[in-house]
Amino acid sequence: LVESKALPEPIVLGAADTLKLLLTTTEGKKARRPHQAFLLLREPKSNLDTSFPLSVKESGKGKLELMLAKSRDRQSHKDLPIQFLTGSKILSASLVIASFGTSTPYRSPAFDLKIELDPSAPPPSVEKPLRYGRLPEIHHTFKADPKSPPKIISLIFTAAVLAALPALFFGVSAQVPALTPSLLTRFSTSGYPWEQT
Repeated sequence: LVESKALPEPIVLGAADTLKLLLTTTEGKKARRPHQAFLLLREPKSNLDTSFPLSVKESGKGKLELMLAKSRDRQSHKDLPIQFLTGSKILSASLVIASFGTSTPYRSPAFDLKIELDPSAPPPSVEKPLRYGRLPEIHHTFKADPKSPPKIISLIFTAAVLAALPALFFGVSAQVPALTPSLLTRFSTSGYPWEQT
């Protein structure tokens, strides 16, 4: 690459290719690390662009790798927008380098990037985005209200409960006289359980 001059021929990035960009940033004649350095790709027809930051060391040496990924179902790219793969196959690439202070920012076309997809693989597809809006009306079918059992069954169970109460009362009262002497004897000899001797 030559400063402020793009390459005359486009760089071809095929389905199995990797684009490696290596550069050294300088200020004057001294290598320095900029605050930001990235590769800007732009699709000419739609003017859609995206940027890829370079990994730059303190020595000013920067590195960037781009690769097309081919899966079993379709071709894709983990970084490139789908529009770059379905639109025009030639993208313009520019380098953008800038820092704080008095440094002069740099932005210049670097090269054109030609995307070549595998013709034997299915073309990239765009998933329909989720849209929020009015949905069709939902008609609920509720269960019928619970019904009471027939009155005759309710009366029979009520009579059975009422008949059991006197039997329970007489059974307990018949046992009280037999239990009373043993309880009185126990408390008279040992005192109440909550009393301490």
